[in-house]
Amino acid sequence: MSTSQDTSVQFLAIQNNNNQWSITTQALPEKTLQALPKAVTASAELSTRENHYTLLYSATTQTLSVFGNDTTEYLVAVAAIKMPNPLDILNVFYLGGMPYLVTYANDGKYLNFYRYNSDHTVSALHNLYVGEGLTMVKALPYRDISFLVAYNGTTGDCTKYQISLPPYDGLSVLETWSASWAKTWGHFNFFQFGGENFFLKANEDHKKVNIDHFMDDPDEGSHPVLSQDATSAMLNAQAISIYQGSEGQAYFLVYQSSGNLTLSSIYPNCLGWWELTNTSIAGSGQTLQPILVNDQPFLLIFS
Repeated sequence: MSTSQDTSVQFLAIQNNNNQWSITTQALPEKTLQALPKAVTASAELSTRENHYTLLYSATTQTLSVFGNDTTEYLVAVAAIKMPNPLDILNVFYLGGMPYLVTYANDGKYLNFYRYNSDHTVSALHNLYVGEGLTMVKALPYRDISFLVAYNGTTGDCTKYQISLPPYDGLSVLETWSASWAKTWGHFNFFQFGGENFFLKANEDHKKVNIDHFMDDPDEGSHPVLSQDATSAMLNAQAISIYQGSEGQAYFLVYQSSGNLTLSSIYPNCLGWWELTNTSIAGSGQTLQPILVNDQPFLLIFS
């Protein structure tokens, strides 16, 4: 950490030594601290054939900062992209092995799709009218297709789209399924087991936490694998984030406004999880971004 004890950005190492887990604060080089945005409101991870990148978006400057993570260094400043449109939700997806972005602004009405270019610029490709109020947007791969799920927590409306590359330039985004879910689901976090898509979600109004499985076909919805009463920690979480280990394990972090940070691992059958470790972190994190460097997990927390 910086000598001024700035807690707006924190960097933590998640370590496992013979099944003894720990989360410890790590110092970042001063040049990295200076390069990191101070007000990150959305983040994502992006991989190319050659490299792995962390994307950090600041709403105050409407800038997407790109940091490289390779085998010897992490969080090396690569580029700063002025995004054509403001955003609150940021997703990365892939078509033909190439990365794309989809974004959504809370006060907007469109999903905006971009190609992420090899020179670390973006090219606007498509926008899709979806209306106001989306609280979850997630692009997902399944075998040889990519699809996108959008949910409105106020109305409960959920829609699934298939994304493809047409013969001409641009993108094709076609609705394939829609349904009404219960309202006020939040803290959506997606992961894969055996190539299948699952997601964790919590509902403060209903005091429930679910793990759901998205069905295989683009024109099918999801069904719950697990539904149980949520703990106060889950219901009162400031932020929840999932990452997957090098062997496919799914881990999730729960950060509370008190500063308590808990790491748990989801059972392979998705019928629960077990807590691995917890610690207390200064500050009040709003955005959690796990990163993997040489299969070593780290966590960025932005206040």
